[in-house]
Amino acid sequence: MKTKAKTIYFDLKHRILSGELKADTRLVIHQLAGMYDSSDIPVREALKELAAEDLIEMSPHKGSRVKRLSVKEMQDMLEIRKTLEPLAARLAAENSTPELVDELEKVYEKSVHMAQEHNYTDYSNANREFHQLIVEASDNTYLKKLLSELLSNERRTKTIFDLFPDVVDMSLQEHREMIRLIAEKKGKEMAELMLKHKSRSYDKLNDYFSNLLKEQDNDQP
Repeated sequence: MKTKAKTIYFDLKHRILSGELKADTRLVIHQLAGMYDSSDIPVREALKELAAEDLIEMSPHKGSRVKRLSVKEMQDMLEIRKTLEPLAARLAAENSTPELVDELEKVYEKSVHMAQEHNYTDYSNANREFHQLIVEASDNTYLKKLLSELLSNERRTKTIFDLFPDVVDMSLQEHREMIRLIAEKKGKEMAELMLKHKSRSYDKLNDYFSNLLKEQDNDQP
């Protein structure tokens, strides 16, 4: 029973973080039980775990739904990434290998192709993959865990490239420079560039979210 609950939990979590299950999607226990060829009990256990991680909301009257990220939560995630990704970038450069550089080059080329097609959804995915490679290369267990979770959560909301496609060219230029700095193991310079890179995104998105909050406040009676 516990194994079945874990299987359901991991699958639903993946589908939420990947954006497959959108915010406010209802999670009906008997429907999920049928989908997973399970009884209701493992589904309930899985939903309780997801609720404990703040990925879903459970209500006695309304049932379970995929939670919508609040503006404050999105701002908080941006602030943490702005602070911690420069550290991951420095460590990645110091730990640089030819294999890492090759992987970054492949993702960069894919990103260029997506940008040329104005495919900002796939560009966002490639951008996330690029940053995830840097995070993994930091080789810091706790840093990887936290930043990987934040990168996954990004799929639950609009990215900067959806909202401000004009930043794509600068993003590509800086990714090109990051590959050079990583290849040359220049940790200090890499951290400085990543801070500049994330600060630009943070400032634009923070302004956007702040305006959303103002609009929400104005709409309230």
